[in-house]
Amino acid sequence: MDKTLVKGITVLEALVAAPEPLGVSELARQLGLTKSNIHRYLQTFTALGYVVGDGGRYSPTLKIWQQGARVIERLDLRRTVRPIMDRLASATLETVHLGISEGASVIYVDKAEGGHSVRAFSEIGERAPTHCSATGKIFLAFHPTAMRDTLAVSLRRYTPRTITDPEALVTAIEDVRRTGVAVNSGEWEAAVGGVAAPVWGPNNQIVAAMGLTLPLDRFTDDNAASLIEYVQSAAADASRALGASVDFNAAPRVFEIA
Repeated sequence: MDKTLVKGITVLEALVAAPEPLGVSELARQLGLTKSNIHRYLQTFTALGYVVGDGGRYSPTLKIWQQGARVIERLDLRRTVRPIMDRLASATLETVHLGISEGASVIYVDKAEGGHSVRAFSEIGERAPTHCSATGKIFLAFHPTAMRDTLAVSLRRYTPRTITDPEALVTAIEDVRRTGVAVNSGEWEAAVGGVAAPVWGPNNQIVAAMGLTLPLDRFTDDNAASLIEYVQSAAADASRALGASVDFNAAPRVFEIA
């Protein structure tokens, strides 16, 4: 266990538990740490925006609450959506992912395994690049800052099919916005494909993307329309369960595989 990290977290927890701001001397006495250590931790937390100082006394900021609120949102999201993910995995026999946006990446916060013996490997907590994953493209189309964050860095080429030209990506995302569905045809991993749709929250803002991930040889023109319809239907069910009221019939349900 990292003792330095433990001490720093102890300082932060003491500030959160205190009914009023605390000074360096008070924290040192309470925690049995040196004043120099306390001061160093406070300076770090202040620089990170978790603590604010006023007249030599320190208190936590709302950033701590914001981070906790994000965790609660994820837990509520997973608990609500998981039964729908299980039904989608059962109906398609493919692996289902639930992703949330973070900068130029998507983080998989939950998954339901498909029934096929051969399936794409993934882990909860894994990050996927937004520009070449189906779930990522959903956020580029509907999240207010995902496209900006993605275009702020170079578009890495993962396979010959990866879109690395910003203008081409913008054009592709316009199609996603128009159809309401995103497809990945071997753009992140050459032999893996995917399809995803947006999950909306009670304020009709995108809160997640739900998608299937499968070997590319099982994602063909013969079954693409069916898989896409399954995903869009499941994402719409998830959105309704979360209290959204968008028009789920507004976007076409047919999308050709490139």
